[in-house]
Amino acid sequence: MKKVRKQALSVVLISSLLLSFPYCAALADETQAAAVDTRYPSTLTGPLQVKINGLLSEHTLTGTRIGTIVKMYNISNDTVRVPDYEIRIVTDNGARYVLRGSSDNAISVPPMSNITLSYMAQVELPDNLKPTSIVWVDVNKDVYPKVETTMLDLPISNLVWYGDQSVVSDPALIKKWGETFTIPSLDSALTYTPINMTTDFKDQTPVQVIKLLVQNPGKQTEVIPGFIIEGKSSTQNYKGSRADQTVSSIDPGEKKYIYWTVPTDLDAQLISFTLSTPETFKIPNRTDASANLTYYIGRLSFDAPTAEQLLSDSTKASAYLLNSQIPIDPINNVVNPNINISAADFQIYENKGMGYSTGIIKMRFSNKGDKPLPVPQFAAELMGNGFIYAGNRINASTSLVVPGTDYLVNYSFVLPVGGTVDQYNLRLIDNKTAAPYKINFAQSILTVNKPVKDNVKLNMYPYEVTIHDWALTNIALSNPSTLSYKYSYKLRINMDLKTLESVMVDSNYNKLLIELETKDGRRIASNTQSLNGEGRLTSGEQLIYFTDSTSDQLENPIVLKIYEVIETPNGPVRSLVATLNN
Repeated sequence: MKKVRKQALSVVLISSLLLSFPYCAALADETQAAAVDTRYPSTLTGPLQVKINGLLSEHTLTGTRIGTIVKMYNISNDTVRVPDYEIRIVTDNGARYVLRGSSDNAISVPPMSNITLSYMAQVELPDNLKPTSIVWVDVNKDVYPKVETTMLDLPISNLVWYGDQSVVSDPALIKKWGETFTIPSLDSALTYTPINMTTDFKDQTPVQVIKLLVQNPGKQTEVIPGFIIEGKSSTQNYKGSRADQTVSSIDPGEKKYIYWTVPTDLDAQLISFTLSTPETFKIPNRTDASANLTYYIGRLSFDAPTAEQLLSDSTKASAYLLNSQIPIDPINNVVNPNINISAADFQIYENKGMGYSTGIIKMRFSNKGDKPLPVPQFAAELMGNGFIYAGNRINASTSLVVPGTDYLVNYSFVLPVGGTVDQYNLRLIDNKTAAPYKINFAQSILTVNKPVKDNVKLNMYPYEVTIHDWALTNIALSNPSTLSYKYSYKLRINMDLKTLESVMVDSNYNKLLIELETKDGRRIASNTQSLNGEGRLTSGEQLIYFTDSTSDQLENPIVLKIYEVIETPNGPVRSLVATLNN
């Protein structure tokens, strides 16, 4: 009569294996087999212990495939050969199926170490199979009839993953949004925390972008393992994919973000996410590409964020004072820690003759380090009145900020005329790490700057023009053939031009526009002067000629309006800084 031995937990665990779970010994008999705790290794034979690291029973087009991942531990000081036991899966109807080993399975276990073994069976049955136990059998074929000895019989009904329609049922593996977790099947110290989820679009398809914080509390560099995240609604599953490729490993004590995207239907309401790891099997005696099989086993799930949690992020919007440092997420991939970012000015500019206005934010980059650093490249958005306005970075030619200097870059935002508000939430966006999706790394609530007009001191950051005196005269040019006159104008102006702060700007960063108008606002002529670069205005007395007048009569009185002008991708915009009456 064949004697069946049901093996419980091994009493012997070696601390050098770095197993992170507690251990309690138990003896199991035939009636106690279901009580074996398969979270811990069980003794197979001698110094070898095994633990089921995943089990799949998945229906395919050709039947059902059963795959299992076995972790085998050697607690001795000698290399031990993997026993030639037959491994069988027992299903709920009592049927037994022999599993084949992957062709790349190791044949021995190094001392005081462990290996991972892969096994699979393809069963041509139309129905799903429900495994209940896995059995290691020593088959002695040297005698007749052959003798079979069961070496280990483990209950595994609670470990089976049934493919896409399976759900994680172990309460210990169901996490809340924002709860830190590890991936239970992996020997990895890395921890993961869902931080934020935003909705973006790609080709009109909603895409949920998930930000995960990855931390390494261990003592050695850890490679981020391959895994997938799948979104689940009440009726459907949605496959996700990794959006960024910049982070591949985490050093000890380091924190980094990784990003996952889950495309959904327009009306989909996700309720949870399932994290699955890939497992592989190589069919023996085959070398073609299709002999390499990959399948996924769900390891844990975490809830989708609530409406309140959707508003939470690693950055929080707070009131901002111009020229103060904008708080940014220190884990961002865009801004060097030695670069400080501030908004030097935020004003609404006029688009003459257009049905919109333009917000201009003058962004200041300060290098606090001791070596040249790249000018940060990022996008920006303004949020106001429930709407989002995308920003345009105005071309900047400088690539490096040298130590101890500041560099200005303008961002322009098309805003509705008459619909502007006094405050906007400025969001700085990493548009490269998870492209084409956007990642916020800073938020600040900016108040629109509305400086008081001063007809003596004209502020056009970073420049200040002080007008000491001025005089406008006209020049009449006659046309003998038509006996008509054409009038032009000459402005003599005595002024001081200075830079308010020591900052670098590109050539033609902003300009000064002088327009001559009649008292009723009709334009007569104009002249544009550079404030920087070649041909710029200088301090002292200047002579400025207005030669574009088409008027055939002498205008008087004349109003001088002085504007700051900035070129944007949508054309020039201007802001009135002074009005001078002749």
